[in-house]
Parts: sequence; C-alpha cells; structure tokens
Amino acid sequence: MADRWDVLIVGAGMAGLPTAIRAAERGARTLVVEAGPVIGGKLPRSAGQISAAGARLQRRRGIDDSAEDHFREIMAINGGTGDPLLIRLSVEEAGATIDWLEDIGCTFGPEMPVITYTHDLYRTRRYFWPVRQGPEILEAFQRRVAALTASGGLTIRTHCEMTAFLGDTRRVTGITVRGAQGEERLSATNVVLAAGGYNADATLAAALTPQVPFYSPPMPISSGKVLRLARDFGCRLDGGAEYLCVGMGVLDDPDDRNSVRMGLKLVPQQRPPWEIWVNSHGRRFTREDHPKANHRRRAIMAQPDLEFFIVFDEGVRQNAPNITAHLADEALRDAFGRHPSYHRAADVAGLARAIGVDASALGEAIAGYNDAVDRGAGDPFGRDSLPRPLTKPPYYAISAVGCGLPSPAGIAIDSSLRALANDGRPIPGLYAAGEIFGYTRVMGAAYEAGMGNGPAITLARVLGERILRW
Repeated sequence: MADRWDVLIVGAGMAGLPTAIRAAERGARTLVVEAGPVIGGKLPRSAGQISAAGARLQRRRGIDDSAEDHFREIMAINGGTGDPLLIRLSVEEAGATIDWLEDIGCTFGPEMPVITYTHDLYRTRRYFWPVRQGPEILEAFQRRVAALTASGGLTIRTHCEMTAFLGDTRRVTGITVRGAQGEERLSATNVVLAAGGYNADATLAAALTPQVPFYSPPMPISSGKVLRLARDFGCRLDGGAEYLCVGMGVLDDPDDRNSVRMGLKLVPQQRPPWEIWVNSHGRRFTREDHPKANHRRRAIMAQPDLEFFIVFDEGVRQNAPNITAHLADEALRDAFGRHPSYHRAADVAGLARAIGVDASALGEAIAGYNDAVDRGAGDPFGRDSLPRPLTKPPYYAISAVGCGLPSPAGIAIDSSLRALANDGRPIPGLYAAGEIFGYTRVMGAAYEAGMGNGPAITLARVLGERILRW
C-alpha cells in the first residue's frame, strides 16, 4: 500500500465513485474507504434523474438549449437562493456529465430528455435518466472501477470506517480508519468527504433543521457519522435554514420521523385531485391542484409540524384513481382503521375526532368545497379540479407529512468544493462532494428537477478531473 495517497475519498457512492474514477484516470494514487460492505451508496435505489443543458443527446433530438438558460430558470424557481457559483458550475458541466455517462456505457431511452411535472416546469426538455435508472449508472461506474483497480491506479476498501481526521483546520493530512486491519492512519494530500447525508440521525437532523421536523423514508446508510466528525473537527455545517420539503408521504410509525412511506399521487398534472387537504385545525390551506410543485410544498411547510390530512368520502374512494402508488385498491381500502396514518369514520364529526381536528372547521371546509363543486366554480382557493362533492359516508382521511429525500444541510464549501472552517476559511487538503454538503447549496430554498443527482455526480466528476492537485 502507498505510504501516502494523492487522493483519499471517504464514501463510495454517487459522488465518491466519479471523483475516484476521474482522479485515478489522471494518474492519482487513489484510495476509497467505504464503511459498508459494498460500493454504490444510494445508486441502487435511485431513479438516476439529472437535468442538463447542451448534452449531445439534446442536440441529437434537435433541442436548442443552453447552460445559461438552465441557470436562469433555476435561479428564478428558487428566488435567487442557494450558492450561485456552485449552481452555475453544476449546470455548465451537466451536459458533459450526460455525455460522459453515455461514453462509459449508460443508455438513455428514445424519449429522453423529457419534461417532468413532479417539480416546477423547465421551459424545455432537459430531464434525463438512463433506461435502468440509478443501477445502470452504478454498473457503468463499476466497470470503470474494475479496470482502474486492475491497473493499480485505484484501491477500494469496504468495511472501512473513518474515525478521525489527521492534522487540523490549517491543513488536513489524512484520516484514521477502523477496518479489518484494526485502527490505521492513512496519509493523503487530498481528502474528499463523500459519505452522504444524515437522514438516519434524528439528533443531527433536529440540530441542522431546527425550525421544522425533518421527516424522511428509512435511509440507514445516511448515518451522518462523517458529518459529525467534520463538525467536531471544525468544519462549518449550514444550509438547513433553506430547507423545503421535497415530497409528501405517510408515517408507518407516527413516533418515527424516518418511517415515511412515499408514493402518494399528489402531482395534479398526473392525477387531478378528488380530495381536499386540511391542516391540524381542520381547515383547508392551499389550492390542491396548484400547478407549481414548490407552491404546494411551501403551503405544507407553513403547517404545524408539516402535517396535513387528505380528506375524501366513499364516492371518491370508489371512483377516483388510486391515490397511492404502493397500495392496490383493495389493500388501500383495508388500510383504513388498521394503519395509524389511514382513518375512517361514519360521519364528518367522527372523522374529525379520529384525526384530532375541530369538527366544525372540518365540516365548513367540506361544505365550502361541496358548494364550489355544485356551482362548478368559485372554489375558495381557486381550484379547477372539482370532480364530485364529498357527501357519501363513510369519510376517510390520510395523515400525511412533508418530507425530505436528500439531506438539506451539510458541510459548507467554496466554488472549488473545499470544505470551510467555522471562520469561513477553506481548509487546505479537505473537500466535500455530493449530499454531504447539503442539497440546498445547489437548489436553494426550492426544489428543481434533476438537481439532486445531477450536481452530486457532476461536481464530483469535475473535482476528480481538474480541481484536485497533488
């Protein structure tokens, strides 16, 4: 083993692997340490969605687009928040990332790129994912890793957990790890932290987004351990103040914020709503079919504890398209009264008791909506989707929460991806890539299509290709 590595990367996932591949291809003696048993991070479960302007694939489809247009649209969507230098670098290099993924064996279907309605609309088609999504990206990375390890330019060690930094905030000189060979000191010219987020660490989540609860699906690999090490070492952690929930889901365990089950079909362009949404006071609070996703998300963020209820009746249950992607019609019907987030009652007053809201307020919310349905217009929130009134018992409610997927906060970095100390100085020899620097840095106080996976892979690729020096 080398006495000193040119590049030492902590984490073998969506950001760690492209950094390692491109650095090793430049001739760097590169080591990746991965706490888990396998490489890939979240890629096996990822949809692999990336937004990119100027890719060869766009040009082959005859789509006229530019990174400057992409940048302007992102800044318009997020209201000028986030780090404009990092956002610009991400979008200027995103087209080259799609080209690179094609070059290393990823295939994109004939419909790509597409427009998506899951997030606020881009004005042109620049949303990509490979045919087999994240697993296909991982397989392409694995082929390059295998070739580079065979040639001796890249070493990957699994079951190898970082335990501390070597050096101080004036210069990082390596890390200590615990693995099959016990405790070791590993020296390196460059240390890159790419160990993911903190979804599974409720205490860290509460500290980094103290203004609201941070709900998420179970993500045990997002342990937050390396973020804790970085914080204790003297790295600045921030970004949580710009958190906006990405999706909405139900809690399988009301006492566990990491038990969110995604899959509610709440995108109005894909499934116009038949239900109404009410808050913990029993009142409607937003236009459920508002065309902008971030508008709906901000309405959720304004509710106590980001909680709300999706309310409907037996007529909707029988006639509307299924509102869940993970429960078939019969399973959904059986969930009411059995699952803690699914409620049923014989009348509106009983439903109000079941979900703990004011019965008169809930009755008024339903009556106001029904009146708009009967008149065919005049909904108090300007809603267009008015398929049928809510008048047929029993009545139903789904308890839902606004939740996150990538971690919003993380290690503060500069435009060269250098980690910053608490006093704002770049820490020589220390970099951060991917989710560990927090998604709000490249999205701001909003969520834009393809700006999760896209910057994670793109900035990591650029880091390995040209930023690192040894």
